[in-house]
Amino acid sequence: MKHALNRRSLLAATVFATTAFGITFPSAADEKAAAEILKGSGSVVVSTWGGSYVEAQTNVFFKPFTEATGIEVITTGTPDAAKLKLMEQSGNVEWDLLDAEGQMMMMAAKDDLIQKVDYDLIHKIAPADELLTETLNEYGFPSVAFGWALTWNTDKFKGDAAPKNWADFWDVEKFPGRRAVYANPRPLLEVALLADGVPRDKLYPLDVDRAFKKLDEIKPHIDVWVENTGQFDVLLQNSEVDLMLGSLGRSTIAKEKGLPFDYTMNDGLWQQSYWIVPKNAPNAENAMKLIAWMAQAENEAEFVKKYPYGMPNKKSYDLMSDEIKSKIPTSPANLATQAKIEPEWWTENLEAVNRRWLEWYSAR
Repeated sequence: MKHALNRRSLLAATVFATTAFGITFPSAADEKAAAEILKGSGSVVVSTWGGSYVEAQTNVFFKPFTEATGIEVITTGTPDAAKLKLMEQSGNVEWDLLDAEGQMMMMAAKDDLIQKVDYDLIHKIAPADELLTETLNEYGFPSVAFGWALTWNTDKFKGDAAPKNWADFWDVEKFPGRRAVYANPRPLLEVALLADGVPRDKLYPLDVDRAFKKLDEIKPHIDVWVENTGQFDVLLQNSEVDLMLGSLGRSTIAKEKGLPFDYTMNDGLWQQSYWIVPKNAPNAENAMKLIAWMAQAENEAEFVKKYPYGMPNKKSYDLMSDEIKSKIPTSPANLATQAKIEPEWWTENLEAVNRRWLEWYSAR
């Protein structure tokens, strides 16, 4: 039951066609019924991404889940493939649920580190015909389709003088200033190739040699290497950088808070994340219940008010304003300017790329 999210047009057409089919929404009675189905005890430990992101998850998903079911949600960070493998090998699994990037989910399934999703339970809360089937995987339930964006300080770059694409990010003479990037080959390799003129639809298979050659050009000009995504919130709050390869969601929140930052969807990148449950998670049943709770359309629509990310429940989109939809990386208007990060390529090439990356990165 593996459904790859490979066709942008299919995703866009499916997501935004819901209004035409006269969809109705669950009543308060339905929500009460969901709470009854999911009632339990004990706790569930969730490994997620920190900062404003986990704050939004807590307020929209986790606290209401605890109030409705009696199951406590404990958050910890950050999802880490190597740590998950070590936990499973040692027989000391501390996590029950992880918000994993697509490539991590695929690798974990390949290594037999995670268990299959309890879709029978999920469909009791969010029926199968409500869900975007092309985002589903037997070992992972889609959490968000999130994005990466070119972000800049509007006190430094105003109006037409602002950068417009990754080639501008590389142009240190025309756009001088402190720069920050996510210290990970994904999406840095994709960004480097876009900066070097590779068309968005021709990125894969990645030309790794060409990407590292382009990264060599910008490496001396990077002031901050972000190793934890929560650090983006700090950089934005304190206006510590002028240009950044940053999280689309965190950049959006910073702008809406009135912080002096803006971003562009042009040459942005997006990828699908999944909720995964370790094979020997101590509270696996509670983890599946939390997944089911989060799959409800109303919950997803409320979450995107805080974080504009793509959601797996088709019905949630009818509950979103046009303004919110315009900020989602997988909306039709934005897909045309975005590149999708392909987890299949990264699953096949991760080990070799990571070896080269670590050598390159440690030589700063």
